Amino acid sequence: MKHLKLLALFLAIVPFISSCSSDDDSPEIINEEEVITDVTLTFTNSTEGSVTYTYTDPQYRDDSYVAPVISLTSGETYEVETNFYNNSDPEDPELITEEVEEESDDHFLTYGFSDVDIEFTRTDGANSTDSDGVQIGLSTEWVAGTTGTGSVLVSLVHQPTEKITDPEEGAVVGGETDAAVTFDLEIL
Repeated sequence: MKHLKLLALFLAIVPFISSCSSDDDSPEIINEEEVITDVTLTFTNSTEGSVTYTYTDPQYRDDSYVAPVISLTSGETYEVETNFYNNSDPEDPELITEEVEEESDDHFLTYGFSDVDIEFTRTDGANSTDSDGVQIGLSTEWVAGTTGTGSVLVSLVHQPTEKITDPEEGAVVGGETDAAVTFDLEIL
């Protein structure tokens, strides 16, 4: 009976001993994904000035939200800046683009044009070019071709295993999509 009590006590203590570990076994801290509520595309050219189009995640839209339709003029060239925001707390809006730039090795943007004629070029500077010299796509140039309507799918990919820039609209292998939004687009 005494041996049985000692065995029971030993079995009760074992889980506590095995659950203790050294600091060397502590889990790796994982960079938590950011909340992205809004994606903006700002188009600037010498003729028309600057126009910003904002896509807001349906979860964060209010009753006044109107889906943006990008309107470009055939033959015109536009400098385009893409930005990401976390506006889930209106008292504390956050520009996520800064983090994307800081972690340029871990991010890449792709642009999927559908049924529209756009000549697309990446124009990123040092802040949005990764350590391998790949422009991640926050700054781009769009030349509007023939008139028509269609759309563009803008995707921000986190930790792709390969960033493909040929064609310049981009493609990836692996990674996870942080944001993917579709803007309607018309060329007049």
